[in-house]
Amino acid sequence: MRTLVALGLLGASAAAHAQQMDMDAMRKWGAADLLRYHVVGVYQAKASIASDGSGQAEISDRVVFDFSWKLSEMKLVGTPTFQNTRSTVGKLSDREPSCLPPVLKGEYEHYELLGIKNGLGGALELQVTTTYPVVEVAQNCTASRKAVPAKTKTRPEEFVVVSPVTFAMPLPDSDTLRVSRDKKSLITKKDGWTWTLTPTM
Repeated sequence: MRTLVALGLLGASAAAHAQQMDMDAMRKWGAADLLRYHVVGVYQAKASIASDGSGQAEISDRVVFDFSWKLSEMKLVGTPTFQNTRSTVGKLSDREPSCLPPVLKGEYEHYELLGIKNGLGGALELQVTTTYPVVEVAQNCTASRKAVPAKTKTRPEEFVVVSPVTFAMPLPDSDTLRVSRDKKSLITKKDGWTWTLTPTM
């Protein structure tokens, strides 16, 4: 009897779930294969600005990239294009609020996209560089300063390509993944970044 009740509840839940789905969107995107994605990433958060992790600031940054995507194979088609924007730096501070703030002796570049290629498991692999200038930081929280050397750090980053079939799904009210108000874009937030993905056929 309990099994029958449980099956009945599961069936009711599945039916309710199906009713919440956007069937027009499901038919539209379910039939799609070759897509074009326009992606805008906006960063707004506090980050370390010295190569040794000392000193911090409020950082703003932005990157835009476009690529063609074969949905059935979850792979890039053709050559992606991208455009970087210079980082802006504000509200410099030491990790200890009572210490003197750091002094930048050059330009800090938080995120510079160098290349895009197919990654593992249907994701993209982004090649990214962060450029740290020479930064003078308070030594032992005194008026005396020490210079942290400049450095460039390059790393691969995984970027998940959200399927447009998501437009048809009932999503929880969460910044992790949501549909834009005009229902044309998918928006994700993570680690200070807001990514807006707009697919077209």
